[in-house]
Amino acid sequence: PDVTTTTTSDNICDEVLFGSGPLHENYGQDIAHRLHSMTVEDIKYYFGVTVTLDNGIPTVNTNLSTNARRVLSDAPVAGYDGDFLTQAMKQLDKVLSNMDDPDWAIVNYSLVEKIAHSFHMSELWARSKSHYDILATNPLSEEVCGCLTSSESDVLPALELLALKIKFPGLTSGQETPPTAPPAERKAGGKAYVLYIETGKKGEKGSPRVVRDTEQVAPDTFDAHDAGSQMPEENGYKLSIGIDFNKQYKRHLRNFDFSGTDEDVIRKVQEELVDGDAGLDDRLESEEGWNTWKQGFKDMDDFGNYQFAAYMHCKLR
Repeated sequence: PDVTTTTTSDNICDEVLFGSGPLHENYGQDIAHRLHSMTVEDIKYYFGVTVTLDNGIPTVNTNLSTNARRVLSDAPVAGYDGDFLTQAMKQLDKVLSNMDDPDWAIVNYSLVEKIAHSFHMSELWARSKSHYDILATNPLSEEVCGCLTSSESDVLPALELLALKIKFPGLTSGQETPPTAPPAERKAGGKAYVLYIETGKKGEKGSPRVVRDTEQVAPDTFDAHDAGSQMPEENGYKLSIGIDFNKQYKRHLRNFDFSGTDEDVIRKVQEELVDGDAGLDDRLESEEGWNTWKQGFKDMDDFGNYQFAAYMHCKLR
């Protein structure tokens, strides 16, 4: 479809992608989650495609220093140590080789949590590959791919918002002012990015919404809370968050201006993109904590992996 006119193309692509199409209306979240730490080497390993540096696969910058570009237009080179044979050792080495850098990857995550996150992403990519292989023999239409990879799709805004949540956990909670100091200047033990946000299966009318113990939403905001069911929480570990974006919020996010300095953008996001996401309060510090994280991983719906596979299918073919 013609995607040069925002209003018209939005209406056309919404119908193509999730009206009568194959995706969930909150596809941007699921895809952004799986994109945010993708590298050139990961694309090759999990999807079998060798890409150039100018690859057009957007991702979140692991450099969290003040005013560093938050979203990269192209997946970067990871620089894995080729002396290691397994992907697990390559990823472990990558995390441990940056363990002294407070501006790397994810704010306020412990070393164990960063390792768990790295392996968690690998699990999602591996699960997405099975869907990717099926799409190779039963490809999506040019119309679907044109909308899904368009600069006006919901993927880039979701990725921009995710980058800010990683850097400033609790930014969109509507409950408090999150830390805005550079990661290197923050004290340990603060809030951290919630590992994953899921939207539910294709065709479900109600996705789980964010629910907190004391839920307050800032006035005069584009509120993401909508009717939905409450996601049960175990032992206070808020790992799996489902956010049911209403149409007003989705429209505003799609057209939100993420340009500017960190200070400029976080103020606007705090006021205009409240979704109740207060960040991860409890940490991976015990077997009990790990059991909760593990169950959260297992409970993730596979449809999110399909949506990511569809995106990669369209980008790489």
